[in-house]
Amino acid sequence: MIEAIIFDLYGVLAINGWQAFKALHFADREEVWDQVFQLGRQVDTGLSDYAELIRFTVEATGESEETVRYQLEHTVANVELLEFIRTELLGRYKLGILSNASNDEVIGRIFTPDQQNLFDVILLSHHIGMSKPDIRMYGVAAGKLDVPASACLFVDDREHHVAGANEAGMQALLYTDMADFKKNLETAL
Repeated sequence: MIEAIIFDLYGVLAINGWQAFKALHFADREEVWDQVFQLGRQVDTGLSDYAELIRFTVEATGESEETVRYQLEHTVANVELLEFIRTELLGRYKLGILSNASNDEVIGRIFTPDQQNLFDVILLSHHIGMSKPDIRMYGVAAGKLDVPASACLFVDDREHHVAGANEAGMQALLYTDMADFKKNLETAL
C-alpha cells in the first residue's frame, strides 16, 4: 500500500528551458554534452562550483553567461500538476520532492510558499552529497518521510531515475505528461 508519493523537480514539478538549450547546442555534440552533464552532476553533489558549470557551458556554446544562466535558471512550476497534488493527493499521502538540484534557492525561485507547503519533505542532492539514481538517495527520502521504501511511489521523467527507485524498493512512474500521469497513477494506487 502506497503511503508516500515522491516527485522529481525538473521535468515533473517544474519545467525548464535547459532541454531546449541542450537540443540547440549539443544535439550533434554528445561528447561535449556529456562533459557538461558530468560537471552538472558534480555541482549537484557539491563537488564542483556552479560558476564553473556556467563558464564551461559558455565556452562550449559561445553563448553569453547571461543566456546560459537564464536557460539554466528559467524554470517555472508545473501548475497543473501542483493543483492536482493539492486537490487529489494532499492529506491522503505523505508528499516529497527528491531532486538532483545543487542549491536551495531554486525551490524559492520556482514555487510560491503555498506550493512549497504541499510537501512534507524537500530533499535536494547537495543536502546529502549524492544524486539520483544512487539507490541510497531514495532510501534517505523514504526515511525522511518516515515510511519504508516499499510504501513509496516515485515519479520522475528520466527512465534511469525510475529504475533507481525500483532498485531501491519503491514503485515508480515515468512522467511524460499530465494525462498519462493521472492514468498511470490510478493504476499504481
